[in-house]
Amino acid sequence: MNNEVEIKLQKELSERYGEVIGGKTLSHTLGFSSMAAMKQSLSRKTLLLPVFFIEGRRGRYALTSDVAAWLAECRASAGKQASREMPKELRK
Repeated sequence: MNNEVEIKLQKELSERYGEVIGGKTLSHTLGFSSMAAMKQSLSRKTLLLPVFFIEGRRGRYALTSDVAAWLAECRASAGKQASREMPKELRK
């Protein structure tokens, strides 16, 4: 299921943003309230997503495929956590 989510996310993100996402779009897509919040996460090394600089351009960038994989992994982790917290009779 994680792979299906990743494929769908990658398709949607690629159609909307192309193969590289950067700046405010990247921070928003990752769920940060601001670019400063994303930069703080990067400096604390709590954002485990490969980001890079492009020479001659401002800001940080990430590949759409990496963003989709990271979001799908976050989603899968949240699903595992939710099933552990959910009462047994409600689990499928």
